Amino acid sequence: MNKKKKMHPILKIICALFVVFIALYIASFSGYYESRIRNKVAITNESIKEFEEKINNGEVINLDSYLQNEIEDYSNPVSKLGDNITTGIEKVVTEGSKIVVNILKSLF
Repeated sequence: MNKKKKMHPILKIICALFVVFIALYIASFSGYYESRIRNKVAITNESIKEFEEKINNGEVINLDSYLQNEIEDYSNPVSKLGDNITTGIEKVVTEGSKIVVNILKSLF
């Protein structure tokens, strides 16, 4: 009697993309990205002032303390498993192609 209509898969995809669009629009409108960039610039400006003060005072300067290497590791068990599988496949294909080339060399 009361049958529910199922949403078409394409309509589901369009709805999901619309939700993602709205989320990105709100993040853009609120200035989230710009505030992160502004904070990085402020930290850099503070480092420049500190560097200039040390030069004026004649202090010994270690450049490594002023360089910011922000490398974030986003790996998780699934991505590590994917890397291991890819490495294994690469070894098999590389070794297999070497064997095939050697067989072809011996034939001709």
